[in-house]
Amino acid sequence: MSKIRLHGSSSGYTEIAPVAASGNNTLTLPNDGTIISKDSNGAVGVTSITVGTGVTIGDGRLTASSGIVGLTSTGLPSGSIIQVVSATKTDVTSIQGVSSGSGYTAIPSLAVTIKPISATSKILITCNMAASNSKVDYAVNFRLYKAGSHLTGASGTASSNREAVWINLRQTQSTGDRQSISNQYLDTAGGTSAITYQVYVKVEDQTGSPNKYLRINTNGSDGDYWYNGRSSSTITAMEIAA
Repeated sequence: MSKIRLHGSSSGYTEIAPVAASGNNTLTLPNDGTIISKDSNGAVGVTSITVGTGVTIGDGRLTASSGIVGLTSTGLPSGSIIQVVSATKTDVTSIQGVSSGSGYTAIPSLAVTIKPISATSKILITCNMAASNSKVDYAVNFRLYKAGSHLTGASGTASSNREAVWINLRQTQSTGDRQSISNQYLDTAGGTSAITYQVYVKVEDQTGSPNKYLRINTNGSDGDYWYNGRSSSTITAMEIAA
């Protein structure tokens, strides 16, 4: 068996030797650059490796200047967050009370649209609202809608006259202070088409005339004073690998 031994300028040497039963192989040296050998433990003394253009593996991280092409949700462990989409409602909305048989009204701007990357993904919807009442003693039902329809899985169980809702709010103050109310729901994507989630509401009116209002992002009176600061409400959708 032939070997090539390269001696160091002061001591030691590096030996190049084939395996005992070697095939016919050719080692082609590059025109430039450096060939790094590994030690007895198999470690290579390389701080980073650049693959093609813009992709670098080093320091325990994988970075890419224009995204990692080909990495899909199936390559991620279950529970990984694939994408996050959020919408913030900053304006003030007042919604009148209605009779018990009336339907639900969409809260303007309290909606978020997400386009799932994988049909098997889970979609976690979270919502936080600043809400108040304009009149004494009233109740409000909130529902989560998906693609324009009541997402029944997000609501509780109806019983007799008690409706199935996502959130229920009751105020007894004559002019209510705003409250921060929130809920969340883990949905299944079921496809890769864009999905819009939106919060709908129905406001009780005990007198039979629409004189009660739900206020979003302000207090019940919405008086023109500096201390009646107007706040915001947010809805967020997160795609999670199944």
